[in-house]
Amino acid sequence: MTVWENITYQFKAGGMYLRLVYINVGLFAIFGIIHVFASLMKVHTTLPVLMDYLGLNTQIDVVLWRPYTLITYMFTHFDFWHILSNMLMLFFLGRLFEGLIGAKKVLGIYILGGIIGGLLQVMAKNSFPVFSEIAHYPIVGASGAVMAIAAALVTYAPQLEVMLFGVFRIKIIWIVLLFLLQDFFQMHQVGSGVAHFAHLGGALWGFFYVSNYKKGKDYLKWFDRIMSFITSFSIKKMFRPSSKLKVSYSKYREEKPPRDDYQFNAHKQSRQERLDAILDKIKHKGYEGLTKEEKDFLASFK
Repeated sequence: MTVWENITYQFKAGGMYLRLVYINVGLFAIFGIIHVFASLMKVHTTLPVLMDYLGLNTQIDVVLWRPYTLITYMFTHFDFWHILSNMLMLFFLGRLFEGLIGAKKVLGIYILGGIIGGLLQVMAKNSFPVFSEIAHYPIVGASGAVMAIAAALVTYAPQLEVMLFGVFRIKIIWIVLLFLLQDFFQMHQVGSGVAHFAHLGGALWGFFYVSNYKKGKDYLKWFDRIMSFITSFSIKKMFRPSSKLKVSYSKYREEKPPRDDYQFNAHKQSRQERLDAILDKIKHKGYEGLTKEEKDFLASFK
């Protein structure tokens, strides 16, 4: 399997956190290539233009004119260390969180965390007098969305621990709180270039959602329904010619199909038991801990 084939396979079969990483990194690479060729042609306005049209501007009328930037800004990076830090956190924390709560919730918390964090940054810029000293600016980066995942994880599993530098055992909640305290005590700084309010806003959403989720209140059901509706369609379905003749293929390609109700029920129970075992494995080791055969088996339940 080539590197590209492995990447495409991981994108299709990997977790939602991995898909978000791939999308962010892919866009970063595209922007970088555009910038290089533009520089060769002595066009030095490429990054400012991309920043302007894809970043979330703190000027309210610009946000109203370009509401799509509430989404695009969290997938836009222009600095290597910026995207590296964000994607490392998203990969490690997103992997843990998805193993506990599932892929749909990771996507919802990421998107809504980015939107809420971005809106809080815009509101802060236009509300506090200290920020009136600086001009409006566009913000970019997945930091707010990633902090939503981080806060959601430690709210859901506050006792979760990691080995820091392979030596010190520490609870993840203390690491996340350290980042949040840093944002809190630096949010008054003018011209720091860091969207501290976006980080705090994303974290507040992650905490709010999971706190209510643990009480039986799921505020992402509407988002899940929208995403299920969107993913139920595809280009092939839209342009596939209608036909009265339909061909179905057996799910038991290499298995002998059951001959009676007893065999059918026994086979169904066996598959369910195996599915339960795989789901338990995901809970403890994450999706990436599965073998290829287990991933293929899980995919057969779509």
